[in-house]
Amino acid sequence: MRGNACDKGDSLTRNLDRFGRGTPNESSLASSVASRTAHFTFVNQAEDLAALPRRKISNQKQRLAIRSHVMQRVRHLELASGKKRKIGRESVKRPEPNKSRGGSSDSDSSPKKGSTPPFPIAIKHKPKSVVPYVHAESEKLPVGARASGHFPLHMAPAIDEFDPFETLPSNRVPHKSVESLLKYCFDVLLPLTFSVETKHARERLARQGMVLQSKISSPATFLGFMATVSAHRAITSGHHQDLSPSVANHDDLIVDPDYKTVKHEAIVAVRRKVETFQKLDQDMVEACFGLISTATVVGNFEEARMHLGGIAQMMELVGVSEGSLKWVPISNVKVSVGLLSRPILPLPWSRQPIPEVIGKRISPAPDSDMVRLGCYFILLEDLSDSLQGLLSMGRDICNFCELNATDPQGLSSLENSVLQRKAIELEYDLLAYPYESNAFRQDRDKEPLLPSLEGVVRLAVLGFLSFTPHTIMPPTGLGRALTHHQKRAVEAWLREKDESCGVSELKVICWALFIFVQNSSKQPEETFFTRLLSRLIRKLWFLSWQDVETTMFGFLYIPKLQSSIWKAIWATSLEGMANTGQSSHSTSKGP
Repeated sequence: MRGNACDKGDSLTRNLDRFGRGTPNESSLASSVASRTAHFTFVNQAEDLAALPRRKISNQKQRLAIRSHVMQRVRHLELASGKKRKIGRESVKRPEPNKSRGGSSDSDSSPKKGSTPPFPIAIKHKPKSVVPYVHAESEKLPVGARASGHFPLHMAPAIDEFDPFETLPSNRVPHKSVESLLKYCFDVLLPLTFSVETKHARERLARQGMVLQSKISSPATFLGFMATVSAHRAITSGHHQDLSPSVANHDDLIVDPDYKTVKHEAIVAVRRKVETFQKLDQDMVEACFGLISTATVVGNFEEARMHLGGIAQMMELVGVSEGSLKWVPISNVKVSVGLLSRPILPLPWSRQPIPEVIGKRISPAPDSDMVRLGCYFILLEDLSDSLQGLLSMGRDICNFCELNATDPQGLSSLENSVLQRKAIELEYDLLAYPYESNAFRQDRDKEPLLPSLEGVVRLAVLGFLSFTPHTIMPPTGLGRALTHHQKRAVEAWLREKDESCGVSELKVICWALFIFVQNSSKQPEETFFTRLLSRLIRKLWFLSWQDVETTMFGFLYIPKLQSSIWKAIWATSLEGMANTGQSSHSTSKGP
């Protein structure tokens, strides 16, 4: 190794000579470098490499030199990564090495398994853990086990986006708009629309996974769904005009810029897919779904009916996929509710009774008020047999939803699936039975003419199904259309009723008005329904909430979901009744 050092000195001398004869200082520097002896320390060099793991450093100075060099490197790496080592020795004294081993310091150089490192590590600006049970879990480790470190579990800033690499087929929709719509979809739209599923993380994630898997296959399907999300967000944010039924195109009543952009891109993508497709497949069916759901949300029901008719022809050729089974029946009944017409498509499954095990689980306790559900409907002899049979199905929906609201575990996947199907079947039958029964006359357009009481009760149950399991917001086009139908039915009942109207009929109208007020929350028709409800409460002497709730249990009622809402409606009606009494009293004192 000395030869290497001398060679380095000779090369330095040759370099000096190359640039000319140097100064005396330069010559002395060259001679000193050439004569300098380099000392190299080899750590127990041995030809037997297999014996190296068993060899130990006996020279204490060598150990200290190596440790100093290693620790210097460690400190440089820690400083580069933003960590700062504590100054001074640890406050806890290290145990003395066992002197019975002949003073050997082998214990210093070869720590035993499970021992703590010889130096403490302090992390600069250690953030608080967002998972409070991380430390508690580490305390449960068995004796001798080492925890992996108390580092908080949190998302990096880049992971805060759903599509950080912009891989979704969003065409010309800005990335920021897509991110905000996806966040609204998963945080608001899906939990609100499918409220029963939000209790189970598995069901919620399954719904989100189904949405992502089925909607990102092409720009047409993805942008169509994003148009639905943007329409829903625009309505809940108040970026719209009144969406009640009218001849106007309701797209023009939405003033949200994201909706305008996404809806345009969705139409372009679907048109391009229709013009270029070579084979009819499920992707074409999925591409039309976004247009149907968007039209339903904003209230363009004729447009939605046209697209549903086209989908019916497609499904006759390619069948119904598992993904289509999740949204086609819902869209079918909701569009028909908006039009108040016969369902456009038949149900895509054969009807099955509720399994016996599930029936027992949802059955209320014998001492519960829920056992009285629907008993007051039997007293209404003017209701048709078809409607009476459907009202009995409504009890099962109430029992399902009450169980989901009261049981901490909620509904299982099978129970949730049964609830979804039974709710769709009930809504489908409520829309279809007037067209299939011979008990009702028809007008020139072959639309059934229902008795006024039958029409009110039918629309009350349809309004009841807009609360759960699929929630419809009052300001949406579908919510406004439903309220429009309900007001017409109540006005028809007011024209036909006479002074001999019985108490049972007044009670069922009172129950229907609670539903109608909730359906029309913060809408122009709310005042009309609230005033009429105040008159009925005064006529029926419902002076306490207990009187009201006892009556509501005789119809369809989910106390865990509706008690607080309907109690507030009742209190508002009492205030209206008091104001009416004061105004009439002042009028009687007038001239």
